[in-house]
Amino acid sequence: MSIEAEHPFRRSPDADPWRVRLRDRDGNILGAGIALAPDAVLTCAHVITRAAGYTAGGDVPDVTVTVEWVGQRDTPSTSARVDGWAPTLPGGGADIALLRTTEPSDRPGAELRRLRCPRDRRVHAFGFPPPHDFGVSASATLAGRGGPEGEWLQLDPSENGDRIRKGFSGAGVVDDRTGAVVGMVVTTFQDNESRLAWGIPVDVLQQHVPAIAEWIGPDVLCGNWEPVIGVIIIVYGNVVQATQVVDASGRSAAELSRVMSTPPATGSVGFAGLEHAEHPEEVLDDVVAPLVRRGATVVLQFADESSPSAQLARQWQRNALQDRVDAFGEGVAQLAEQELLAGRRRRRIRNRFTPQPQLPDLPALAAELELPLAVLRSGVRDQDPARLARALRNYERRLVAGLNAVNQANEENDAAVMLHERLRGLLISYNAKTVQHGLMEDERLSELFRDARLALDADPCDLEAARRLVEDYVAEARRRT
Repeated sequence: MSIEAEHPFRRSPDADPWRVRLRDRDGNILGAGIALAPDAVLTCAHVITRAAGYTAGGDVPDVTVTVEWVGQRDTPSTSARVDGWAPTLPGGGADIALLRTTEPSDRPGAELRRLRCPRDRRVHAFGFPPPHDFGVSASATLAGRGGPEGEWLQLDPSENGDRIRKGFSGAGVVDDRTGAVVGMVVTTFQDNESRLAWGIPVDVLQQHVPAIAEWIGPDVLCGNWEPVIGVIIIVYGNVVQATQVVDASGRSAAELSRVMSTPPATGSVGFAGLEHAEHPEEVLDDVVAPLVRRGATVVLQFADESSPSAQLARQWQRNALQDRVDAFGEGVAQLAEQELLAGRRRRRIRNRFTPQPQLPDLPALAAELELPLAVLRSGVRDQDPARLARALRNYERRLVAGLNAVNQANEENDAAVMLHERLRGLLISYNAKTVQHGLMEDERLSELFRDARLALDADPCDLEAARRLVEDYVAEARRRT
């Protein structure tokens, strides 16, 4: 069995089965695309307009392109036509095309997810800049919203490695932490100095092409850890309890992939009679593993616990638990780092202002999870998987609660400095107003401004005294302007 099969649940930028390359009828590479389902592909409208045979006009362009699955040798290419069309607007917005293939593939589609807090998230994309016909991967960091009407996500290039550039249009913007597709590359600056690129976030994609809503999963929460690896539950006998149960008996991996192209958003997926499927190992590789990578709980039913497929499933069950425990460890490390930063800022705030804000010290929540983490790591290979999974879920809930507590502490920190920031904003804005009225040399206003600024810059800052001085300056500025 391949290395990937031995570790089927670990995410890799090279393991996204939904990546596609688009060509026109003459064989020219047009750009990238995102397979959302066996018969649906998302790309940029301007990618389609470059195709040989494209003519403008009409609600939907009458042009055919070829869809090729990247790195999937056993998946044949197919033709596709435009089904949903949001052409580039005069100001640069939209630029989205939804394609329907003539023949469905046997590959799972991408999971689209809205990213609530995009700033500083690490992402990657896979495109086809000349002369790289086979494609290259590039990393970036999200810098927040921008572009026309604030519709785009700014993609700042990483310091090392390749960058997103011409040839990446239509590529999925993949969140490194969760593996979810959070947007689509739309454009790059073409000048020699700028290295920026831009992507369309999922919520804007849906706004312009509502049909993609059926492929949008739960939101990626703000900065919080979440388990990105699912759980495998193995049962023996005739009863399979799951939200959705599929009979695998006599069916191929390709058939089951099509059935599971839109798995339930919540709950679990069950496969009955897995050992009687056509090539059970292929079903585990091509159907079960992608579901677990997406965080699903998968129930596998076997009649014979000694069958080769049941033995392989048990190994995979422990692999999935190992990867999930590792992810939990990363979450504990994330919590420790966030606690440290929030605590440092809290201490600075307490020392910065008088009267001193009532901000208690933060509890060491991450330290409380270190011992359970060590126990979980040592028990993956010899403890009962079902029992270990229950314990892991309990500690995951504690981790999420700890991260929520740190978020709350950061909000309290922000509230403690809010008055100071508001006063500084008032002082700056009214100073600009007096300058506009030609009062920059006025001695009285200059004196009031200087006193207020010194009060705000003092360390520690007496907030009440600073408030009175800023209000005196604002009142005089209003009177004079």
